[in-house]
Amino acid sequence: MEGDTTVDDALGTSTGGAVPSRGQKMDEGLRWFSDFFFRPFTWFFGKLGISPNIITLLGIALAFASAYFLTVKNVPLAAVFWVLSGIFDIIDGYVAKKLEKTTAFGSFLDSFSDRISDAAIYLGLAIYFLRSSEGVYVGLSLAILVMTFLVSYVRAKAESLDVHCKAGLMARAPRIILLAIGLFFNGLSPWVLKIVVWIMAVLLFETVFERLIEVWKALAE
Repeated sequence: MEGDTTVDDALGTSTGGAVPSRGQKMDEGLRWFSDFFFRPFTWFFGKLGISPNIITLLGIALAFASAYFLTVKNVPLAAVFWVLSGIFDIIDGYVAKKLEKTTAFGSFLDSFSDRISDAAIYLGLAIYFLRSSEGVYVGLSLAILVMTFLVSYVRAKAESLDVHCKAGLMARAPRIILLAIGLFFNGLSPWVLKIVVWIMAVLLFETVFERLIEVWKALAE
């Protein structure tokens, strides 16, 4: 499922001989960096003996903190907590895999945490724009939330039908990175975050559409 965020899953996997999509090519470009960056966390959390599920729950808490700071219009702190949430979201699967602590419940919890984190941050974003009387961006934030859930649902349903479905540019990792950029650089101009919201909305629509086409082609064969 979309939310099962190990490094291999969220930042690039083998396509099993199929021609990789644009999104997969982009994700593959992040693989080397992720392996280099997250290796120290494996040692650190292994030494502490912290369960990957606890890391997942910490990621949820950080996402809620980010959403809260958005609702009170403290964008810099929202940015910091959102980045930390994204790091924890990837670390949990990486630690579980490297320390051989993968479980079915852990995979379920990871998927659940992604949906909860998505709901929190995009609702927080909608409230932020609502308090700024930016009605168009409230609507775009809610549209992003809906399309984020659709991206995950289409992939999950496709995989239940044994269809490979990872097309599109807005998988979870790129979403985290793009929103983080918008939040961090919002201090330069309010238009930075607004432009990011437009980009996310367009690319999420592209992702949903491409995944629907990918499933249609696979099932029509």
